[in-house]
Amino acid sequence: MTISTPRLDSLTAGGTNEVFDGIRLADGHVLTLKVGPGAETADEVFLLPGLSAPDTEAWEREDQWEVWLTGGEFGDGSLYLEVPVDAVRDLIVQHGGEHENQEAPYAPETAETIATRALAEWGITAHQDDESMIGGDRNTWLVVGYDQTRKGFPRMLAEPYVVLYLYGDTDEEEITVDRAPATGDEWTVLVGDGTGVERELITCPADQFADCVEAIADWLTDPQASVDDEDGDDHEAAHAECIQPHLSADGYVDCDGRPL
Repeated sequence: MTISTPRLDSLTAGGTNEVFDGIRLADGHVLTLKVGPGAETADEVFLLPGLSAPDTEAWEREDQWEVWLTGGEFGDGSLYLEVPVDAVRDLIVQHGGEHENQEAPYAPETAETIATRALAEWGITAHQDDESMIGGDRNTWLVVGYDQTRKGFPRMLAEPYVVLYLYGDTDEEEITVDRAPATGDEWTVLVGDGTGVERELITCPADQFADCVEAIADWLTDPQASVDDEDGDDHEAAHAECIQPHLSADGYVDCDGRPL
């Protein structure tokens, strides 16, 4: 099936009048570009946080100096010079094409929006949960219950479940679905068995969420296998001397799932 790019085609046909204009991709990522009318090469292409350029010759002219000079205007995104329009089109296609909503502003979608929509395409319902932290910060995540026929929030102390969030290891550790994925973030998927015991199922870079969705879909077919696949003795030995708190969807717990 051929994926069309009407927004890109429109911008390249008429030009952007020497200013950046945006394209929202099907998976929620955003790029903006400057391009002249009918040009085969975009003068500048800016990839907003979370969207990475392919490792190809077409994207080799990254202008890190301009990003540094402009500070907050470009934030954590990446600016590229003289990118062939065909290369921009290929990038859009790699992310599923263009989003149906192309109305400004071209702000990237939050992790919650991206994840909820992607899971819904597999018939999977996710629920937002949060926890207030010392200092006024807030951790946020999504919960997927094993019983997808049940209405309402999953019964996390009675059935297997999945916890999904973006993890950012900057000055302070961040667990969130409230903002857009950024370069350096990792999608993290934990699985719980309904008794307070959780373990990591998969982690993926910010721009590879599709792998997390597939892992969650596979888990829904056999949730206990993902929790019980460690040998019991090895599991106990691995955690015998653990004194670190672990974050669950119900707050911080020790290695045995007891609330701290």
